[in-house]
Amino acid sequence: MKTLTYVFVFFALLIAINGCKKPDVNTIELVASSHNIKTGQLDSLELVGAAATDSVKWSVSPSGFNSMYSSGNHALVNFNQTGTYTVTATLNNVTPYSTTITVTQAPAPPVDTTRTTSVHYPLTGDQIMLTSHYSKSPTSDSAYVYFSAQTTRFYYCLNSFLTYNTSLTGGFTLNIVDMIKPPTASCQVGSTRLTIGSIPFKQSLVNNYLPVGTFPLKVTLNGVTYTGSVTVTAADINFNWSYTSGVTITPTHISR
Repeated sequence: MKTLTYVFVFFALLIAINGCKKPDVNTIELVASSHNIKTGQLDSLELVGAAATDSVKWSVSPSGFNSMYSSGNHALVNFNQTGTYTVTATLNNVTPYSTTITVTQAPAPPVDTTRTTSVHYPLTGDQIMLTSHYSKSPTSDSAYVYFSAQTTRFYYCLNSFLTYNTSLTGGFTLNIVDMIKPPTASCQVGSTRLTIGSIPFKQSLVNNYLPVGTFPLKVTLNGVTYTGSVTVTAADINFNWSYTSGVTITPTHISR
C-alpha cells in the first residue's frame, strides 16, 4: 500500500489524555495517554502548558518506524515496529520536551487458509482522515476538488482496499462503504492502513469546472453522516468542517 503523507491534522477536541497528572500552572510538560502500546495502536500526546501561539515541532527517535499527525501542542503517533522510542516536542525552536514510549508486538489476526473469494468487511470503530486537494489544468479552465483518504486502523493483507462512491448532485457527497480483503491465496502478508489515492469530484469527464459558491459536503462512514460545506471563491477553496474525530479533513483552506 502506498503511504500518504499528512500534515497539520487538527486534533483540538480529539485528544483526551486520561489518567495523566496535569502539571502545575506555568509548568510545561509532555504527557502521553500511554507509555506502553502495541504496534499499530494510536497514542495521543500533549505538550501541556504550551500556549496556542507557541510553535511546537514534533520528532521521534529512532525515526522511520512511525506515523505522526500533529497540530500545535497535540499529536497522534503509532509505530509499525517494536522497540523503545523517544518522542520530542520542541517549543519555539528552543526548548525540547521528551517522553519515552515502549512498543510491543500486536497479536496477529487469525488467518483463514481456506478462503477462496474476496470478502467485504465493515469499518466498525475506524476513522477516516481525508486530505483535500485542488487540481487545475495548465492549458484549460478545467478544475476540480479531490480527496485522498486513509484509515486510522491497520488491516491484514497489504492488498486489501476501501470501497466508496461519490456524487456531485446537490453538493459534494462521499460514502466510504467498507473494505475488501482478497482471497487467502492472493493476500500480500502484512498489516497496513488502507488508503485511497484520489477521490475526484469532477463535474464531467470532458470539461471539469469548479463554480463559485457554497455547496453542502457530506461524508458517510459506518452509517454516520458527517456534514459541512465547501465554499469556493475565485481566490480559494474553504472546507467548513468542524469534526475532529470520525471523519477529519485537512487542510481546510486551499489557494486557487
